[in-house]
Amino acid sequence: MKREITWTLSTGKEAKVTVELITNETIWADGDTVTVKCCEMGITAEVEGIGCVGTGRPEKAQTAAARIGRVGITKENLDRINAAIEEIEATPEWQEKEAQAQRAEKEGREYEAHREKMRKVMGY
Repeated sequence: MKREITWTLSTGKEAKVTVELITNETIWADGDTVTVKCCEMGITAEVEGIGCVGTGRPEKAQTAAARIGRVGITKENLDRINAAIEEIEATPEWQEKEAQAQRAEKEGREYEAHREKMRKVMGY
């Protein structure tokens, strides 16, 4: 799934923010290239003639509603970008990733509670 949001900057150049769901990644594994499953969100901001100017989720900015890297984003375009992000977060793949992270967090807390209990029992 890939969404591209484009608009024209005050300089006349076109800005483009690409929001995509990455479900497979090719990695280098000691001489072999291997494709592995993953679930990541890629957010890239580009400006015509310059190329990539930033990556990651939009951040608050002082002179604009938000920014990604060096490109300022107006409120209208921020709403379009956030809608694309929400669309990816609503996919079954992303929902499963979030559920798995919550399960891992719960198991980690239970493990640490058990370790602490055993530490007290053993007198450490």
